[in-house]
Amino acid sequence: MNIKKIIIASFAVIVGIGIISFAFYQDTALNTEPEIETSKIPESEPKAVESEPQTAAESEIIEEIPVSEPVKTYPKEIQCTGTAKCISDFVTRIVDGDTIVVGDKSIRFALVDTPEFGDHDYTQAKNFIEHICPVGSKVLVDEDDGQTQGSYGRLIGKIYCNNLNLNEEILAVGHAVILPQFCEVSEFAQEPWAKKHGC
Repeated sequence: MNIKKIIIASFAVIVGIGIISFAFYQDTALNTEPEIETSKIPESEPKAVESEPQTAAESEIIEEIPVSEPVKTYPKEIQCTGTAKCISDFVTRIVDGDTIVVGDKSIRFALVDTPEFGDHDYTQAKNFIEHICPVGSKVLVDEDDGQTQGSYGRLIGKIYCNNLNLNEEILAVGHAVILPQFCEVSEFAQEPWAKKHGC
């Protein structure tokens, strides 16, 4: 009979510990929701940077092409709008002129289209983004409320880097065109930079 009481008492203690742990976890989780997703790259241990393989000819082309300068500076009080994700993180890779990797997320510039790898002017567009927002730069990504489903696994948004709107900058220097088919759905279609370039 004593064994039965010991087993019942042990079970009650285990259940009690589980309930207390669960309540503590729920309280902690509810009180720690961040407004902005962030991560830090330790200065002593930089993240590995991926880059597309380059031929010797392509490397020579990259060095020969002059890089355009940015056209507009934004105030330091840049904030996200709408209700979709707002991400503050570091650039870990420049894929091309309209796609970068921020932390571990691939980000496609909303409303913008630049030449793809192998196309004419691909290198100029990619070099321009690398020039104004190099790997390791801190960025703010405002996900497009009208395109939260993404594209090929990429988040679609407006990207600020070094107080510049990268979407506007790449259009303004002529390395990109607006994607008019998304003007009716994009949260950013009515912004001056988007309207100026074709929305």
